Amino acid sequence: MRIFRKAALPLVLAAVVITLSACSGVKPSLTAGPPRDEAFRTTLKKEISTINVPIETSSDEIAKTLNQSIRKDLYKGATGTRGLTADILRNGPIVVSAADNFLYFTVPITMKLGYSMFETQAIPFKLKFKASAKITPDWKVNAEIYYMGLSDLLAEEIGVGPISLKPRSIVEGIAQPVQKVLSDLISWRLNEMFPLKNQVAKVWNTAYKPVLVDRTYSAWLKLTPLEIMLFPLSAQNNKVRLSVGINSYADLVVGPAPEPQTPAPLPNLKLVSNFDRSFRIALHTDLFYKDILKIVSPMLLNKEFTSDGRTIVIKSLDLYGNGERFVVKVETKGALDGIIYLTGRPRFDLKTNMFSVEDVDFDLQTQDLLLQSADWILHGTIKSKIQEKLSIDLTERVEQTREMARKAIEQVQLADHVLLKGSIKSLNFSDLLVKKESISIQVYTEGESAILFK
Repeated sequence: MRIFRKAALPLVLAAVVITLSACSGVKPSLTAGPPRDEAFRTTLKKEISTINVPIETSSDEIAKTLNQSIRKDLYKGATGTRGLTADILRNGPIVVSAADNFLYFTVPITMKLGYSMFETQAIPFKLKFKASAKITPDWKVNAEIYYMGLSDLLAEEIGVGPISLKPRSIVEGIAQPVQKVLSDLISWRLNEMFPLKNQVAKVWNTAYKPVLVDRTYSAWLKLTPLEIMLFPLSAQNNKVRLSVGINSYADLVVGPAPEPQTPAPLPNLKLVSNFDRSFRIALHTDLFYKDILKIVSPMLLNKEFTSDGRTIVIKSLDLYGNGERFVVKVETKGALDGIIYLTGRPRFDLKTNMFSVEDVDFDLQTQDLLLQSADWILHGTIKSKIQEKLSIDLTERVEQTREMARKAIEQVQLADHVLLKGSIKSLNFSDLLVKKESISIQVYTEGESAILFK
């Protein structure tokens, strides 16, 4: 005995009914079941943004700070020669320059040498140092100082009481303690000039609060910070720069104010050799099927579709989402009375701003039923016409989102004395999400941003 699966029985019975109707000359009629439910993807793709937090100073500012803080007495004590002491004083302003990722320091000094009861006159000359400043994972600026020599010629020999000395060798011997004094002072001052952790923490914590950027559309900039990256300190053309990047998600939300998020603890500093400085704002628009129906129904309802001398008329339409596709439910009259289903894949073209549908075809169950009694519909124009008419120009919406994004990055006050400022360079398509009642189309603007501390 042949046993039919229970699930296949309605389809077989429908096929028998249709076949008998066709043989008796009765106009075919069918009611196809809807496509099998598919799971929906729940979230749109996220685009990473980088908020650039530049911290900059000049070599002149560093020199000014050092000259205010470095005392006149630099060193007093023993030298490498037994019984010989040195007294080193700063003798004028320290000169600072920045190039090739180094800071260069020229320190004018005077040196007196003493031996027993004897003492030399003050000998003026200049010491030269260079420093490479690095940021440690604990947010500190660490300056490593290297002695580079003298900028002046010294006498070959000088006498101190009963002994004769080579002053250059004495200077070389005392450069190390002077270097240590300068290294500590420069590191301390650079940390004061680059309050890295405090400034980044201020941006990090305020970024969690949504900011109103357009009252007309009730548009809010919503940031979700993720991590903090630090680009190595740059010293070029007498400018010293630090670049900190806060990686985040940036969304433009239209409607009521989003709930503020609780700031996450400041993450560990991530040292990187480079980072993408692009700032991307995600913007999405919801296209509801009921609105699509209002547009396309006049172009499809009560229209005749002819194939092989037979004509059908679409009497009603419905649209809804199903998985990655959406479903078109069609009720027909004429050569075939019934309900059939087609499916298609939504598409958005940012170059033309057109929403459209591709790969429109009959659902598998509908195909099986049509093959039994009305296969001429399969080769007709109804599916191509539905695909053609399901196209909507979204230029107005796209331009509206572009303008809101421009306002969202042009100049936004995140907190007191903290401004987000930038510009938009391009608009890109990001993602398309099918939902039960609508389709979300997401684009993102791309540009550059920076935090300004006022």
